[in-house]
Amino acid sequence: MKRTHLYICLFAVATMFASCKKFLDEKPDKKLMVPTKIEDFQALLDNALEMNLSSVLSGILSADDYYQTSSDFNKLQDYEQNLYTWSKNSIPDNGRNDWATTYAQVYYTNISLEGLAKIERTTMNAAKWDNVKGSALLFRGRAFLEAAILWTRGYDNATAATDYGIPLTQTSDFNVKTTRPNLKETYEQIIKDLKASVPLLPAVPINNMRPSKPAAYAYLSRAYLSMHDYVNAGRYADSALRINSALTDYASLQYIELYKNPEVVMLFVADSMIDFKVSEAFYDTYSANDNRKYLYFGENRDGTYYYSNIEEYTTYFTGIANDELYLTRAECFARAGNAADAMKDLNTLLKKRISPFTDLTATDAKVALKVILSERRKELLMRGTRWMDLKRLNKEPEFQETLTREAKGVTYTLPPNDPRYALPIPNGIVELAGIPQNIR
Repeated sequence: MKRTHLYICLFAVATMFASCKKFLDEKPDKKLMVPTKIEDFQALLDNALEMNLSSVLSGILSADDYYQTSSDFNKLQDYEQNLYTWSKNSIPDNGRNDWATTYAQVYYTNISLEGLAKIERTTMNAAKWDNVKGSALLFRGRAFLEAAILWTRGYDNATAATDYGIPLTQTSDFNVKTTRPNLKETYEQIIKDLKASVPLLPAVPINNMRPSKPAAYAYLSRAYLSMHDYVNAGRYADSALRINSALTDYASLQYIELYKNPEVVMLFVADSMIDFKVSEAFYDTYSANDNRKYLYFGENRDGTYYYSNIEEYTTYFTGIANDELYLTRAECFARAGNAADAMKDLNTLLKKRISPFTDLTATDAKVALKVILSERRKELLMRGTRWMDLKRLNKEPEFQETLTREAKGVTYTLPPNDPRYALPIPNGIVELAGIPQNIR
Protein backbone atom coordinates (compact mmCIF):
# COMPACT_ATOMS: atom_id res chain seq x y z
CA MET A 1 0.00 0.00 0.00
CA LYS A 2 1.26 3.47 -0.85
CA ARG A 3 2.26 5.80 1.98
CA THR A 4 1.59 9.48 2.19
CA HIS A 5 4.93 11.27 2.27
CA LEU A 6 3.61 14.87 2.40
CA TYR A 7 7.22 15.64 1.61
CA ILE A 8 8.54 19.09 2.50
CA CYS A 9 11.64 20.07 0.58
CA LEU A 10 13.71 21.29 3.51
CA PHE A 11 16.76 21.73 1.35
CA ALA A 12 14.81 24.08 -0.88
CA VAL A 13 13.55 25.95 2.16
CA ALA A 14 17.10 26.39 3.45
CA THR A 15 18.17 27.67 0.06
CA MET A 16 15.16 29.96 -0.24
CA PHE A 17 15.89 31.63 3.07
CA ALA A 18 19.65 31.83 2.66
CA SER A 19 19.34 35.58 2.20
CA CYS A 20 18.23 35.97 5.82
CA LYS A 21 20.89 33.63 7.24
CA LYS A 22 23.28 36.38 8.30
CA PHE A 23 20.66 38.07 10.44
CA LEU A 24 19.11 34.91 11.90
CA ASP A 25 22.40 33.12 12.57
CA GLU A 26 24.30 35.84 14.40
CA LYS A 27 26.92 34.49 16.80
CA PRO A 28 26.03 34.51 20.52
CA ASP A 29 28.09 37.63 21.24
CA LYS A 30 25.96 39.52 18.74
CA LYS A 31 22.60 38.05 19.72
CA LEU A 32 21.44 41.35 21.23
CA MET A 33 21.68 43.01 17.83
CA VAL A 34 18.55 45.07 17.16
CA PRO A 35 16.91 44.77 13.72
CA THR A 36 16.73 48.12 11.98
CA LYS A 37 16.37 47.52 8.23
CA ILE A 38 13.46 46.29 6.14
CA GLU A 39 15.58 43.26 5.23
CA ASP A 40 16.04 42.49 8.95
CA PHE A 41 12.30 42.40 9.55
CA GLN A 42 11.73 40.33 6.42
CA ALA A 43 14.32 37.90 7.79
CA LEU A 44 12.43 37.61 11.07
CA LEU A 45 9.26 36.70 9.21
CA ASP A 46 11.12 34.36 6.86
CA ASN A 47 12.34 32.32 9.84
CA ALA A 48 10.37 29.30 8.68
CA LEU A 49 11.27 27.12 11.66
CA GLU A 50 9.50 29.57 13.98
CA MET A 51 6.78 30.94 11.73
CA ASN A 52 5.72 28.00 9.52
CA LEU A 53 7.14 24.73 10.83
CA SER A 54 6.09 25.06 14.48
CA SER A 55 2.33 25.03 14.25
CA VAL A 56 0.00 24.12 17.11
CA LEU A 57 -1.03 20.51 17.75
CA SER A 58 -3.45 20.78 20.70
CA GLY A 59 -6.52 20.96 18.47
CA ILE A 60 -5.51 17.82 16.61
CA LEU A 61 -4.81 15.97 19.87
CA SER A 62 -8.16 17.01 21.34
CA ALA A 63 -10.36 16.30 18.32
CA ASP A 64 -11.79 12.97 17.15
CA ASP A 65 -9.71 12.42 14.01
CA TYR A 66 -7.84 9.54 15.68
CA TYR A 67 -7.85 7.10 18.59
CA GLN A 68 -5.26 5.54 20.88
CA THR A 69 -5.00 1.95 22.09
CA SER A 70 -4.09 1.39 25.75
CA SER A 71 -0.51 0.72 24.66
CA ASP A 72 -0.45 3.93 22.59
CA PHE A 73 -1.95 5.95 25.44
CA ASN A 74 0.69 4.78 27.90
CA LYS A 75 3.41 6.09 25.58
CA LEU A 76 1.97 9.61 25.54
CA GLN A 77 3.45 12.41 27.59
CA ASP A 78 1.31 13.63 30.48
CA TYR A 79 0.04 16.72 28.70
CA GLU A 80 -0.81 14.63 25.61
CA GLN A 81 -2.81 12.23 27.79
CA ASN A 82 -4.60 15.22 29.31
CA LEU A 83 -5.51 16.56 25.89
CA TYR A 84 -6.69 13.13 24.80
CA THR A 85 -8.99 12.80 27.83
CA TRP A 86 -10.04 16.48 27.89
CA SER A 87 -8.53 16.95 31.33
CA LYS A 88 -8.03 20.34 33.01
CA ASN A 89 -4.21 20.29 32.88
CA SER A 90 -3.61 20.04 29.16
CA ILE A 91 -0.24 21.63 28.42
CA PRO A 92 2.94 22.14 30.45
CA ASP A 93 3.72 25.47 32.06
CA ASN A 94 7.38 25.39 31.11
CA GLY A 95 9.28 24.72 27.93
CA ARG A 96 7.88 24.45 24.41
CA ASN A 97 4.11 24.35 24.19
CA ASP A 98 1.41 25.60 21.85
CA TRP A 99 0.80 28.78 23.84
CA ALA A 100 4.50 29.65 23.80
CA THR A 101 4.80 28.84 20.10
CA THR A 102 1.77 30.94 19.18
CA TYR A 103 2.77 34.01 21.12
CA ALA A 104 6.40 33.75 19.98
CA GLN A 105 5.06 34.20 16.45
CA VAL A 106 3.00 37.18 17.63
CA TYR A 107 6.14 38.64 19.24
CA TYR A 108 8.07 38.45 15.96
CA THR A 109 5.26 40.16 14.08
CA ASN A 110 5.06 42.95 16.65
CA ILE A 111 8.83 43.56 16.48
CA SER A 112 8.52 43.79 12.71
CA LEU A 113 5.56 46.16 12.77
CA GLU A 114 7.16 48.41 15.39
CA GLY A 115 10.46 48.55 13.53
CA LEU A 116 8.83 49.13 10.17
CA ALA A 117 6.90 52.09 11.58
CA LYS A 118 10.25 53.84 12.08
CA ILE A 119 11.23 53.41 8.43
CA GLU A 120 9.79 55.82 5.87
CA ARG A 121 7.97 54.16 2.99
CA THR A 122 9.34 55.50 -0.30
CA THR A 123 8.93 54.71 -3.97
CA MET A 124 12.24 52.86 -3.79
CA ASN A 125 11.36 50.57 -0.91
CA ALA A 126 7.55 50.40 -1.28
CA ALA A 127 7.32 46.78 -2.44
CA LYS A 128 9.58 45.45 0.34
CA TRP A 129 7.98 47.71 2.97
CA ASP A 130 4.47 46.61 1.99
CA ASN A 131 5.42 42.93 1.98
CA VAL A 132 6.86 43.08 5.50
CA LYS A 133 3.85 44.91 6.92
CA GLY A 134 1.33 42.74 5.10
CA SER A 135 3.16 39.56 6.10
CA ALA A 136 3.39 40.58 9.75
CA LEU A 137 -0.33 41.40 9.85
CA LEU A 138 -1.28 38.08 8.25
CA PHE A 139 0.99 36.04 10.51
CA ARG A 140 -0.40 37.84 13.57
CA GLY A 141 -4.02 37.51 12.47
CA ARG A 142 -3.51 33.81 11.80
CA ALA A 143 -1.80 33.29 15.17
CA PHE A 144 -4.65 35.05 16.98
CA LEU A 145 -7.15 32.88 15.07
CA GLU A 146 -5.30 29.68 16.02
CA ALA A 147 -5.28 30.83 19.66
CA ALA A 148 -8.99 31.67 19.60
CA ILE A 149 -9.86 28.27 18.16
CA LEU A 150 -7.93 26.53 20.95
CA TRP A 151 -8.42 28.67 24.05
CA THR A 152 -11.91 30.12 23.72
CA ARG A 153 -15.40 28.70 23.60
CA GLY A 154 -17.22 28.35 20.29
CA TYR A 155 -18.27 31.70 18.85
CA ASP A 156 -21.86 32.63 19.62
CA ASN A 157 -23.28 36.04 18.71
CA ALA A 158 -25.45 35.96 21.82
CA THR A 159 -22.50 35.59 24.22
CA ALA A 160 -19.44 36.80 22.28
CA ALA A 161 -19.45 40.16 24.08
CA THR A 162 -19.12 38.43 27.47
CA ASP A 163 -17.17 35.25 26.65
CA TYR A 164 -13.43 35.42 27.24
CA GLY A 165 -11.22 35.95 24.21
CA ILE A 166 -7.44 35.63 24.01
CA PRO A 167 -4.69 38.18 24.74
CA LEU A 168 -4.32 40.46 21.73
CA THR A 169 -0.70 41.41 22.27
CA GLN A 170 0.27 44.21 19.88
CA THR A 171 3.60 45.26 21.36
CA SER A 172 7.01 43.69 21.95
CA ASP A 173 7.19 45.41 25.36
CA PHE A 174 6.90 42.72 28.03
CA ASN A 175 6.04 45.37 30.63
CA VAL A 176 2.65 46.04 29.04
CA LYS A 177 -0.02 44.27 31.07
CA THR A 178 -1.66 41.26 29.45
CA THR A 179 -5.47 41.11 29.44
CA ARG A 180 -8.21 38.90 28.04
CA PRO A 181 -10.64 40.97 25.96
CA ASN A 182 -13.98 39.44 25.09
CA LEU A 183 -14.47 37.04 22.18
CA LYS A 184 -16.18 39.64 20.00
CA GLU A 185 -13.19 41.97 20.32
CA THR A 186 -10.85 39.05 19.65
CA TYR A 187 -12.43 38.23 16.31
CA GLU A 188 -12.69 41.90 15.40
CA GLN A 189 -8.90 42.16 15.78
CA ILE A 190 -8.34 38.97 13.78
CA ILE A 191 -10.50 40.31 10.96
CA LYS A 192 -8.83 43.74 11.17
CA ASP A 193 -5.31 42.29 10.85
CA LEU A 194 -6.21 39.99 7.99
CA LYS A 195 -8.13 42.61 6.03
CA ALA A 196 -5.34 45.16 6.46
CA SER A 197 -2.85 42.67 5.02
CA VAL A 198 -4.72 42.13 1.74
CA PRO A 199 -3.75 45.29 -0.23
CA LEU A 200 -0.12 44.98 0.89
CA LEU A 201 0.53 41.41 -0.23
CA PRO A 202 1.32 39.98 -3.67
CA ALA A 203 -1.16 37.80 -5.53
CA VAL A 204 1.59 35.22 -6.07
CA PRO A 205 4.27 34.82 -3.35
CA ILE A 206 7.81 33.68 -4.09
CA ASN A 207 7.01 30.45 -2.20
CA ASN A 208 4.05 29.07 -0.30
CA MET A 209 5.58 29.73 3.12
CA ARG A 210 5.20 33.44 2.51
CA PRO A 211 1.91 35.32 2.94
CA SER A 212 -0.10 36.36 -0.11
CA LYS A 213 -3.46 37.83 -1.04
CA PRO A 214 -5.01 34.36 -1.47
CA ALA A 215 -3.68 33.36 1.98
CA ALA A 216 -5.19 36.47 3.58
CA TYR A 217 -8.53 35.80 1.88
CA ALA A 218 -8.35 32.14 2.91
CA TYR A 219 -7.78 32.91 6.59
CA LEU A 220 -10.54 35.52 6.50
CA SER A 221 -12.79 32.79 5.15
CA ARG A 222 -11.80 30.44 7.97
CA ALA A 223 -12.28 33.14 10.61
CA TYR A 224 -15.77 33.99 9.36
CA LEU A 225 -16.63 30.30 9.16
CA SER A 226 -15.67 29.94 12.83
CA MET A 227 -18.04 32.86 13.57
CA HIS A 228 -20.95 31.27 11.62
CA ASP A 229 -20.83 34.20 9.19
CA TYR A 230 -21.43 32.09 6.11
CA VAL A 231 -21.96 35.04 3.77
CA ASN A 232 -18.46 36.39 4.39
CA ALA A 233 -16.89 32.94 4.70
CA GLY A 234 -18.13 32.10 1.21
CA ARG A 235 -17.22 35.53 -0.16
CA TYR A 236 -13.59 35.33 0.95
CA ALA A 237 -13.20 31.71 -0.11
CA ASP A 238 -14.37 32.85 -3.53
CA SER A 239 -11.90 35.77 -3.51
CA ALA A 240 -9.02 33.38 -2.85
CA LEU A 241 -10.14 30.89 -5.50
CA ARG A 242 -10.48 33.63 -8.11
CA ILE A 243 -6.73 34.17 -7.82
CA ASN A 244 -5.69 30.52 -7.50
CA SER A 245 -8.15 27.66 -7.97
CA ALA A 246 -5.64 24.87 -8.64
CA LEU A 247 -6.41 21.37 -7.42
CA THR A 248 -3.98 18.45 -7.54
CA ASP A 249 -5.15 15.23 -9.16
CA TYR A 250 -4.53 12.53 -6.57
CA ALA A 251 -4.77 9.77 -9.17
CA SER A 252 -1.38 10.79 -10.52
CA LEU A 253 0.41 10.88 -7.16
CA GLN A 254 2.56 8.41 -5.29
CA TYR A 255 2.86 10.94 -2.46
CA ILE A 256 1.80 14.53 -1.74
CA GLU A 257 4.57 17.11 -1.95
CA LEU A 258 3.48 20.15 0.01
CA TYR A 259 6.19 22.65 -0.81
CA LYS A 260 5.64 22.56 -4.58
CA ASN A 261 1.93 21.77 -4.51
CA PRO A 262 -0.03 24.52 -6.35
CA GLU A 263 -3.08 23.58 -4.27
CA VAL A 264 -1.39 24.72 -1.04
CA VAL A 265 -2.20 28.37 -0.38
CA MET A 266 0.10 28.71 2.63
CA LEU A 267 2.22 26.04 4.25
CA PHE A 268 2.26 25.42 7.99
CA VAL A 269 3.10 22.13 9.70
CA ALA A 270 3.10 20.59 13.18
CA ASP A 271 5.34 17.79 14.43
CA SER A 272 4.37 14.82 16.58
CA MET A 273 5.75 11.38 17.40
CA ILE A 274 2.26 10.06 18.19
CA ASP A 275 0.86 7.06 16.33
CA PHE A 276 -2.48 8.43 15.09
CA LYS A 277 -4.73 5.43 14.52
CA VAL A 278 -7.94 5.75 12.51
CA SER A 279 -10.95 3.56 13.13
CA GLU A 280 -11.78 0.90 10.58
CA ALA A 281 -15.31 2.30 10.34
CA PHE A 282 -13.99 5.69 9.31
CA TYR A 283 -11.43 4.16 6.96
CA ASP A 284 -14.27 2.31 5.23
CA THR A 285 -16.11 5.56 4.48
CA TYR A 286 -13.59 6.05 1.66
CA SER A 287 -14.60 4.04 -1.41
CA ALA A 288 -12.20 1.62 -3.05
CA ASN A 289 -11.64 4.04 -5.96
CA ASP A 290 -10.96 6.98 -3.63
CA ASN A 291 -7.26 7.82 -3.98
CA ARG A 292 -7.24 9.42 -0.54
CA LYS A 293 -7.67 5.95 0.92
CA TYR A 294 -4.17 5.06 -0.24
CA LEU A 295 -2.51 8.45 0.16
CA TYR A 296 -3.88 9.22 3.62
CA PHE A 297 -3.59 5.86 5.35
CA GLY A 298 -1.27 2.98 6.06
CA GLU A 299 -1.95 -0.40 7.63
CA ASN A 300 -0.20 -1.67 10.75
CA ARG A 301 0.85 -5.30 11.17
CA ASP A 302 -2.04 -5.89 13.55
CA GLY A 303 -4.57 -4.80 10.92
CA THR A 304 -5.26 -1.36 12.39
CA TYR A 305 -4.99 1.75 10.23
CA TYR A 306 -2.89 4.83 10.83
CA TYR A 307 -2.92 8.29 9.30
CA SER A 308 0.32 8.39 7.35
CA ASN A 309 2.40 11.47 6.66
CA ILE A 310 6.00 12.06 5.72
CA GLU A 311 7.76 8.71 5.74
CA GLU A 312 10.99 10.27 6.99
CA TYR A 313 9.42 12.82 9.34
CA THR A 314 6.46 13.01 11.72
CA THR A 315 4.95 16.13 10.20
CA TYR A 316 1.31 17.16 9.74
CA PHE A 317 0.03 19.81 7.36
CA THR A 318 -1.85 22.50 9.32
CA GLY A 319 -1.86 25.26 6.74
CA ILE A 320 -4.57 26.19 4.30
CA ALA A 321 -5.21 24.88 0.80
CA ASN A 322 -7.70 25.15 -2.02
CA ASP A 323 -9.50 21.93 -1.09
CA GLU A 324 -10.62 23.60 2.14
CA LEU A 325 -11.72 26.69 0.22
CA TYR A 326 -13.82 24.67 -2.22
CA LEU A 327 -15.47 22.90 0.71
CA THR A 328 -16.09 26.16 2.55
CA ARG A 329 -17.58 27.85 -0.51
CA ALA A 330 -19.71 24.76 -1.16
CA GLU A 331 -20.98 24.78 2.44
CA CYS A 332 -21.83 28.46 2.23
CA PHE A 333 -23.70 27.95 -1.06
CA ALA A 334 -25.71 25.17 0.59
CA ARG A 335 -26.49 27.27 3.65
CA ALA A 336 -27.75 29.99 1.29
CA GLY A 337 -30.11 27.47 -0.35
CA ASN A 338 -28.04 27.13 -3.53
CA ALA A 339 -27.73 23.37 -3.89
CA ALA A 340 -26.61 23.48 -7.53
CA ASP A 341 -23.49 25.61 -6.99
CA ALA A 342 -22.77 23.81 -3.72
CA MET A 343 -22.64 20.44 -5.45
CA LYS A 344 -20.71 21.91 -8.38
CA ASP A 345 -17.91 22.96 -6.03
CA LEU A 346 -17.94 19.63 -4.22
CA ASN A 347 -17.81 17.67 -7.47
CA THR A 348 -14.96 19.85 -8.76
CA LEU A 349 -12.94 18.76 -5.73
CA LEU A 350 -13.94 15.10 -5.69
CA LYS A 351 -13.05 14.65 -9.37
CA LYS A 352 -9.46 15.24 -8.30
CA ARG A 353 -9.71 12.71 -5.48
CA ILE A 354 -11.79 9.80 -6.81
CA SER A 355 -11.30 7.94 -10.09
CA PRO A 356 -13.42 7.06 -11.84
CA PHE A 357 -15.89 9.58 -10.45
CA THR A 358 -19.56 10.18 -11.10
CA ASP A 359 -20.96 13.56 -10.09
CA LEU A 360 -22.95 13.61 -6.87
CA THR A 361 -26.37 15.23 -7.03
CA ALA A 362 -28.63 16.91 -4.48
CA THR A 363 -31.57 19.12 -5.35
CA ASP A 364 -32.27 19.93 -1.71
CA ALA A 365 -29.84 22.35 -0.04
CA LYS A 366 -30.13 20.63 3.33
CA VAL A 367 -29.18 17.30 1.79
CA ALA A 368 -26.30 19.00 -0.01
CA LEU A 369 -25.07 20.48 3.26
CA LYS A 370 -24.94 17.08 4.95
CA VAL A 371 -23.00 15.58 2.05
CA ILE A 372 -20.55 18.50 2.01
CA LEU A 373 -19.91 18.32 5.75
CA SER A 374 -19.31 14.58 5.46
CA GLU A 375 -16.77 15.13 2.69
CA ARG A 376 -15.16 17.98 4.63
CA ARG A 377 -14.58 15.53 7.48
CA LYS A 378 -12.87 13.10 5.12
CA GLU A 379 -10.83 15.59 3.10
CA LEU A 380 -9.47 17.70 5.99
CA LEU A 381 -8.52 14.84 8.28
CA MET A 382 -5.69 15.74 10.69
CA ARG A 383 -5.44 19.31 9.37
CA GLY A 384 -6.26 20.97 12.71
CA THR A 385 -9.63 22.24 11.45
CA ARG A 386 -11.74 19.54 13.10
CA TRP A 387 -11.64 21.18 16.58
CA MET A 388 -13.01 24.39 15.05
CA ASP A 389 -15.66 22.48 13.12
CA LEU A 390 -16.82 20.60 16.20
CA LYS A 391 -17.17 23.85 18.14
CA ARG A 392 -19.12 25.67 15.44
CA LEU A 393 -21.34 22.75 14.42
CA ASN A 394 -22.18 21.98 18.05
CA LYS A 395 -24.16 25.23 18.00
CA GLU A 396 -26.58 23.50 15.61
CA PRO A 397 -28.65 20.69 17.20
CA GLU A 398 -28.76 18.77 13.91
CA PHE A 399 -24.98 18.42 13.80
CA GLN A 400 -24.09 18.09 17.49
CA GLU A 401 -21.74 15.28 18.50
CA THR A 402 -20.72 13.83 21.85
CA LEU A 403 -17.12 12.65 21.72
CA THR A 404 -16.18 9.45 23.57
CA ARG A 405 -12.79 7.95 24.32
CA GLU A 406 -11.44 5.12 26.44
CA ALA A 407 -8.10 5.10 28.23
CA LYS A 408 -6.87 2.69 30.90
CA GLY A 409 -10.34 1.23 31.30
CA VAL A 410 -11.97 4.62 31.85
CA THR A 411 -14.51 6.13 29.45
CA TYR A 412 -14.26 9.86 28.84
CA THR A 413 -16.93 11.97 27.15
CA LEU A 414 -17.07 15.51 25.81
CA PRO A 415 -20.66 16.72 25.31
CA PRO A 416 -21.55 19.45 22.79
CA ASN A 417 -20.69 22.99 23.91
CA ASP A 418 -18.85 21.72 26.98
CA PRO A 419 -16.62 24.37 28.65
CA ARG A 420 -13.66 22.05 28.00
CA TYR A 421 -13.79 23.03 24.34
CA ALA A 422 -11.81 26.05 25.55
CA LEU A 423 -8.50 24.41 26.41
CA PRO A 424 -6.81 25.46 29.65
CA ILE A 425 -4.18 28.19 29.47
CA PRO A 426 -0.85 27.21 31.06
CA ASN A 427 -1.12 27.94 34.78
CA GLY A 428 2.21 29.74 34.74
CA ILE A 429 0.83 32.24 32.21
CA VAL A 430 -2.34 32.73 34.24
CA GLU A 431 -0.37 33.42 37.41
CA LEU A 432 2.29 35.59 35.81
CA ALA A 433 -0.06 37.71 33.69
CA GLY A 434 -2.98 37.70 36.10
CA ILE A 435 -5.48 36.71 33.41
CA PRO A 436 -8.56 34.50 34.03
CA GLN A 437 -8.23 30.76 33.47
CA ASN A 438 -10.81 28.98 31.36
CA ILE A 439 -13.58 27.29 33.32
CA ARG A 440 -13.23 23.51 33.19
